[in-house]
Amino acid sequence: MEVQELIIARFRESVSHTNSFIQYFADVLDLSYDAAYRRIQGKAKLEIHEAMKLARLGEFSLDHIMTAHQDLTALGTATKKIHSMESLEFYFKEMENNLKAAGKKGVEWIYSAKDIPVFHHFNDTHLARFKIYVWMQLLDDSMEGKRFSDFHLPLSMKEQIKKNKALFEQYNRVEIWNDTTISSSLQQIHFYHEAGYIDQDMAVILCEDLRSLLKKTAADLLTTSYNIYYHELLLMSNNAIVKKNGKAIAGFVTMTLLGYIRFSGSNILNRMDDFFKYQIRQATSIKDCSLKERSIFFNKMEQKINALEKSLERFSL
Repeated sequence: MEVQELIIARFRESVSHTNSFIQYFADVLDLSYDAAYRRIQGKAKLEIHEAMKLARLGEFSLDHIMTAHQDLTALGTATKKIHSMESLEFYFKEMENNLKAAGKKGVEWIYSAKDIPVFHHFNDTHLARFKIYVWMQLLDDSMEGKRFSDFHLPLSMKEQIKKNKALFEQYNRVEIWNDTTISSSLQQIHFYHEAGYIDQDMAVILCEDLRSLLKKTAADLLTTSYNIYYHELLLMSNNAIVKKNGKAIAGFVTMTLLGYIRFSGSNILNRMDDFFKYQIRQATSIKDCSLKERSIFFNKMEQKINALEKSLERFSL
């Protein structure tokens, strides 16, 4: 599709209900019906200010569209440095903008899950707060020596992650997991318990929250919009790619703990898309496999949680 077609298609997606899209388009841009029709059909060009107005109202990014056809080999836009709660909240706000920029229909996220993907933690559980606590311990110097019991999320942060969760759940999502995907969460609980930053009771609660997360994940596989592929050999990366109507439109390559580089140059993007396709072909679909295979997949992680709980019990004796 040409750039103008993409802009109009993305704007059309943002329009919920209207009897005449052409008339609505004309009213938004203050055009005659005929002038609007000619732009929609590609017989007349959109003016720059018109494209900007459509992007603002439709809540999508012109940057993403304008660079989609470039044969770029350089990397793209990096996230801002995260070093405080305020900068983390800004990071989540930028995540919201990226999600909205992808549009609403025909969008699929494919994620190589080195760790349990962050949006699984976009809720109000102790585990969700603990994950943010761990990130801040690793990124914010002022967190040194602060116990988990003294760590609280501002209301604005809670509201932001709820927005992001709602956006993620409207898309088709594909995740590639292996046997180590759960390991970092287990290690974090173990480490901060031994270091005295979380007490025995809280460590047990976090294990139970992790178990509940896996149960919800298993239940989500019953929907049509979510799948996990189990890959025994692939070393995960936390990289992701976004596709729209089957075509890759954006890639995200991790650069730090949470930071990433977003790019849309077709050269690198197509190579990344081909890599994901090849890995998925070599993996097992947990949604489509037998009940026995699915049970084995989740039981392996359940056993790791059980092992951690036994270790916590021995430590407390």
